[in-house]
Amino acid sequence: MLMFIDESGQPHPNDSTKNPVICGVCINESDIRDISRSIYRLKLKIFGKDTEVKSTSLIRRRIFDKRMTINKQYVDVFINTACSFNISVFAIVMEKPEKPVILSESYLPKHYKLLLKRAEYFCEKNYHNKAILIFDEVPGNDLIVAKCITKFLYKSRMGRLFNHILEMPLFVNSKVTPAVQIADIFASIIRHYYENGLNMKDLNEITDPFESWINILYQQIKNKTEDLKINSTGYTEYGFYVMGKTF
Repeated sequence: MLMFIDESGQPHPNDSTKNPVICGVCINESDIRDISRSIYRLKLKIFGKDTEVKSTSLIRRRIFDKRMTINKQYVDVFINTACSFNISVFAIVMEKPEKPVILSESYLPKHYKLLLKRAEYFCEKNYHNKAILIFDEVPGNDLIVAKCITKFLYKSRMGRLFNHILEMPLFVNSKVTPAVQIADIFASIIRHYYENGLNMKDLNEITDPFESWINILYQQIKNKTEDLKINSTGYTEYGFYVMGKTF
């Protein structure tokens, strides 16, 4: 099983995002080719070329500007296409912290641990032998992420209990790895859903066109998650989890 991971926003007091999100999209290895081919064809159909389109240019209020109609069309079909496959989605929603969350070789922040727990228990529940963690590459940061994940799995009390996560995360270029773009766009939609307070609103209260659009997209993504009940403890790890400011 492959888990493609990306973040929307950063847990830092100076970051512009209020609810940064880390999202993992679980895809069976046998489905990767079909998913990648579908995204490739979609780009050719809508944009006329195979180009990388980041969520920062797609998921924004200006999407309803007439000049950006093509972007909205792409997102709508992209979400429908991705969600038509047998994928599972997990997300950790954070709140802007009061102090910077520093990723170092000796410290794996809580939101990473929570996502790894879901990868472990998802594999256990669905009889996957191993989960390969695949991140969108960030030059200068990849080595740190790799080292702190490895140390967590080898040295921490929790990590040593995990048997289903491959100790060597992979880092790929989203320009040539379409599945990473799914995690990128999903994470952005989830972040906008919480930052606009849609989790606290009744559906009838949502009248803003952008918020209505985000809500529709979010509900499609939410349908692809699952809550994982841990047999040994009886505790449930929720597919979408709001962790607050405690890191």
